[in-house]
Amino acid sequence: MEERRAVRRYKLALQVEIRLESEPISGMTRDISSHGFYFRIGQRLSAGKKFGFSIMPPWEFPQVTRAFISGRARVVRVEEIWDGTADHMGVGAVMEGYKFGLSESSGGAAIQE
Repeated sequence: MEERRAVRRYKLALQVEIRLESEPISGMTRDISSHGFYFRIGQRLSAGKKFGFSIMPPWEFPQVTRAFISGRARVVRVEEIWDGTADHMGVGAVMEGYKFGLSESSGGAAIQE
């Protein structure tokens, strides 16, 4: 099958936090590009739904900070995945805006937007 995307996607499994009106939902990315990302979570989302997100890369800066990418995105595709894991929804999202940042780390990563 020929790749039709204009922007290259990178296969990266990174921790992602999705923010809707309720409590944050944790998941993992499967791939990411400069325009969007695909992730897996245990909760159903519908196409067109807008949400806030924070993606935590696995690297840290010397002793006091942790990197993150945060922003707003919109769901463009949803797939049910039944492979025995708790994260059984696959979601394709397009980013509507994002920024890179650093937060102080004190055991757990603080997520700021």
